[in-house]
Formats: sequence, C-alpha cells, structure tokens
Amino acid sequence: MQETICRFGSDKGLFGILTVPDAKEKIDGAPIAIILNAGIVHRVGPFRLHVDLARQLAQRGYSTLRMDLSGLGDSQPRTGKVDSDNRAELDVKDAMDFLKQLTSTNEFVLLGLCSGAYNAHKVSVNDHRVVGAVFMDGIVFRTFGYFLRYHVLRLMRPRFWRNVIKRRWSKYEASSNDVLAAQGFAESEFFTEQLKQDEIINDLTMLLDRGVQMLFLYTDGFDDICGRSQFQEMYGFRPDDGQLQVEYYPKSEHTFRLTENRRVACNRVANWFEKQFGRPSKIGQ
Repeated sequence: MQETICRFGSDKGLFGILTVPDAKEKIDGAPIAIILNAGIVHRVGPFRLHVDLARQLAQRGYSTLRMDLSGLGDSQPRTGKVDSDNRAELDVKDAMDFLKQLTSTNEFVLLGLCSGAYNAHKVSVNDHRVVGAVFMDGIVFRTFGYFLRYHVLRLMRPRFWRNVIKRRWSKYEASSNDVLAAQGFAESEFFTEQLKQDEIINDLTMLLDRGVQMLFLYTDGFDDICGRSQFQEMYGFRPDDGQLQVEYYPKSEHTFRLTENRRVACNRVANWFEKQFGRPSKIGQ
C-alpha cells in the first residue's frame, strides 16, 4: 500500500492522508472511504484506530482518506463566518471534490466515531455521493429497555461493586463531580434539544430509500446505549445482514483502547466493506 499526504480545499487548508492499496489488490470502481475526526483527536484516531482501519481496508483493496476537519490536527481553520454545524459538511464536500478530481471516483463511504459519526450522519443525509456509512457510537436515545437493562446488568458486574467500595473510601477526598466522572455518568453530547428522535428516524428512512449501506457499531463504553436491541427500540428498524447492520461490543471501551477490541472492530468494518462493495457500486448512477 501507499500513503500520501494530501492538501485540498480552499487555499489548500485541509489536510489528510490518502491510503491506496497495491495495484494488484485495488478494486476498480469501489467507493473511497473517508474517515472523520473523533472529537478533537487528529486524523490518527484514538489509539491509532483510524490508521488501523485505513490500512486494513487497503489490504482488502479499498482506498481511504483520513482527514482532519478544519481547525483540527494539521488542517487550517476556515476563513470567514461559517456556522459550526455546517463546517464539517463543507470540509467533507471539499474532500469528495478533491478525490473526484484525483481519482474520478464519485462514490464515498464515511466512517466516524462519536462526533465523527454525527458529522457522517449529517453529510450522508445531504450529499448523494455518499453510498455507505459506518457510525461508531453515534446518535442514540435512551429507551425504556435501556434503563431496564442498564440497571439490571450493572448489578451483575463486578466493576459496579468495586466502584461502590471505591466511592465509599473516597467520598471524603473527591468532589461530587469527580465521583460522577469516575462512574462514567457524564452526559452525552447527543442528548440536546437540537436533535429530535423523529428527525433522525426520518433521516434514516431517507438513507434506506436511497440505498445507502449502513453499519452501526456500539460499545459498552458509550453510556447511552445498552445492548443491540436498543437500536430497534430507538428507531423502529430491525437490523439485518444487508443494508442495515448493527453490532454491539459489550466488553469494549468507547475509544477502543485495547488492541484486541480495535482488531475486532477493524475486521468487522473491513468485512462489511468487502461484502457491500466487493463489486463496483451502482448506487447513485
């Protein structure tokens, strides 16, 4: 494989690493994967997750751009007044325009973790060049089933009782905010008034109608989801092995800190990509 530094967008202010498979492995006509920043972490991703993803996809024959959104990593901030909600969409549009000019490919698959998944969702809804997306710990809503499973399952986990003991020992040493942070009860950025469950359902319905291939990955480390069944409870769609796939990793942290967890997640994404896009996509043509 070959990895190349790319500068693109207005005044060449955006930065990314393009990973291209060897010629004998490359699948002609396949969409290019674009991996978005997770929070403020630059293009390598948490614990180099994005590097692992890009290189695994290259081994399967697919090209990948790991990009820094404007103002992150090695990308320059956008000049002028740009609404923060639209910044990522403009950045990804610039990336797709650049890749189209460079490779003649006009179909793309977006991959994102946490805020990267949120940005991937917005771009996928508004740009028909997106034919697939991998949402990792993305937009979620707590359901009745979530609260039932969460409270029952945590009583069965040794770490819950360890935390109880630790809190009793540390209650005179730590502030209440520190205790909440240690328990992992920080409020998710996705639980805001700006995101409405009905709107997300409408978005997913539109993506399904467009034929966009979707893979949702969730981890136990993401406090707002508890179990694969929550997906159907949230959105009313039953996951399958085709266009709409959902995976839940009960022993993985949100940032895939452990090597084994990253390996499992990368294999899952690569297998999905190979199955969905093993042949040139006809979506959007």
